[in-house]
Amino acid sequence: LRLRNASAASAQTDPSSSERKMDKLPTASDQSENEADRNITQQIRQAVVKDDSLSTSAQNVTIVTKDGKVTFRGTVKSASDKQKIADKAHTVSGVKGVDNQIAVKQ
Repeated sequence: LRLRNASAASAQTDPSSSERKMDKLPTASDQSENEADRNITQQIRQAVVKDDSLSTSAQNVTIVTKDGKVTFRGTVKSASDKQKIADKAHTVSGVKGVDNQIAVKQ
Protein backbone atom coordinates (compact mmCIF):
# COMPACT_ATOMS: atom_id res chain seq x y z
CA LEU A 1 0.00 0.00 0.00
CA ARG A 2 2.80 2.41 0.79
CA LEU A 3 4.49 1.66 -2.51
CA ARG A 4 1.33 2.58 -4.36
CA ASN A 5 1.08 5.89 -2.56
CA ALA A 6 4.75 6.60 -3.24
CA SER A 7 4.24 5.88 -6.93
CA ALA A 8 1.20 8.12 -7.06
CA ALA A 9 3.08 10.90 -5.31
CA SER A 10 6.03 10.69 -7.68
CA ALA A 11 3.70 10.70 -10.67
CA GLN A 12 2.15 13.93 -9.39
CA THR A 13 5.53 15.60 -8.98
CA ASP A 14 6.87 14.44 -12.36
CA PRO A 15 6.97 17.55 -14.58
CA SER A 16 4.95 17.44 -17.75
CA SER A 17 6.69 17.71 -21.10
CA SER A 18 5.68 21.38 -21.39
CA GLU A 19 7.23 22.12 -17.99
CA ARG A 20 10.45 20.36 -19.01
CA LYS A 21 10.45 22.41 -22.22
CA MET A 22 10.11 25.62 -20.19
CA ASP A 23 13.09 24.55 -18.06
CA LYS A 24 15.29 24.68 -21.17
CA LEU A 25 14.55 28.36 -21.79
CA PRO A 26 17.22 30.75 -20.52
CA THR A 27 16.82 32.25 -17.07
CA ALA A 28 18.64 35.17 -15.48
CA SER A 29 21.26 32.76 -14.14
CA ASP A 30 22.09 31.83 -17.76
CA GLN A 31 23.24 35.38 -18.49
CA SER A 32 26.65 35.32 -20.16
CA GLU A 33 29.57 36.81 -18.26
CA ASN A 34 30.87 38.10 -21.60
CA GLU A 35 31.19 41.90 -21.35
CA ALA A 36 29.49 42.49 -24.72
CA ASP A 37 26.48 40.36 -23.69
CA ARG A 38 26.23 42.09 -20.31
CA ASN A 39 26.32 45.49 -22.04
CA ILE A 40 23.53 44.45 -24.42
CA THR A 41 21.36 43.30 -21.51
CA GLN A 42 22.09 46.49 -19.59
CA GLN A 43 21.22 48.76 -22.52
CA ILE A 44 17.94 46.93 -23.15
CA ARG A 45 17.04 46.97 -19.44
CA GLN A 46 17.70 50.72 -19.25
CA ALA A 47 15.53 51.36 -22.31
CA VAL A 48 12.70 49.19 -20.94
CA VAL A 49 12.73 50.78 -17.47
CA LYS A 50 12.91 54.28 -18.95
CA ASP A 51 9.74 53.71 -21.03
CA ASP A 52 6.87 54.96 -18.86
CA SER A 53 4.33 53.64 -21.38
CA LEU A 54 5.22 50.06 -20.36
CA SER A 55 3.39 48.35 -17.51
CA THR A 56 5.28 47.42 -14.36
CA SER A 57 5.15 43.76 -15.38
CA ALA A 58 6.68 44.68 -18.75
CA GLN A 59 9.46 46.62 -17.06
CA ASN A 60 10.29 43.52 -15.00
CA VAL A 61 10.62 40.88 -17.72
CA THR A 62 13.70 38.69 -17.65
CA ILE A 63 16.33 39.64 -20.21
CA VAL A 64 19.13 37.18 -20.97
CA THR A 65 21.82 37.67 -23.60
CA LYS A 66 24.16 34.92 -24.72
CA ASP A 67 26.44 35.25 -27.76
CA GLY A 68 24.44 38.27 -28.92
CA LYS A 69 21.11 36.44 -28.82
CA VAL A 70 18.59 38.10 -26.51
CA THR A 71 15.84 36.08 -24.84
CA PHE A 72 12.89 37.69 -23.09
CA ARG A 73 10.77 35.81 -20.54
CA GLY A 74 7.90 36.90 -18.36
CA THR A 75 4.30 38.02 -18.58
CA VAL A 76 2.98 41.38 -19.74
CA LYS A 77 -0.46 42.96 -19.91
CA SER A 78 -0.66 43.53 -23.66
CA ALA A 79 0.69 42.52 -27.04
CA SER A 80 1.79 46.13 -27.40
CA ASP A 81 4.08 45.82 -24.35
CA LYS A 82 5.52 42.58 -25.76
CA GLN A 83 6.28 44.22 -29.11
CA LYS A 84 7.73 47.40 -27.58
CA ILE A 85 10.20 45.34 -25.55
CA ALA A 86 11.32 43.34 -28.60
CA ASP A 87 11.67 46.54 -30.62
CA LYS A 88 14.04 47.95 -28.00
CA ALA A 89 16.37 44.98 -28.42
CA HIS A 90 16.60 45.54 -32.16
CA THR A 91 17.94 49.07 -31.59
CA VAL A 92 20.93 47.88 -29.52
CA SER A 93 24.22 47.34 -31.31
CA GLY A 94 25.53 43.78 -31.15
CA VAL A 95 22.15 42.03 -30.97
CA LYS A 96 22.25 39.06 -33.36
CA GLY A 97 18.76 37.75 -32.66
CA VAL A 98 15.74 38.00 -30.39
CA ASP A 99 13.76 35.13 -28.89
CA ASN A 100 10.65 36.73 -27.44
CA GLN A 101 9.16 34.21 -24.99
CA ILE A 102 7.01 36.83 -23.26
CA ALA A 103 3.43 35.74 -22.58
CA VAL A 104 0.50 38.14 -22.75
CA LYS A 105 -1.81 37.83 -19.77
CA GLN A 106 -5.36 37.33 -21.00
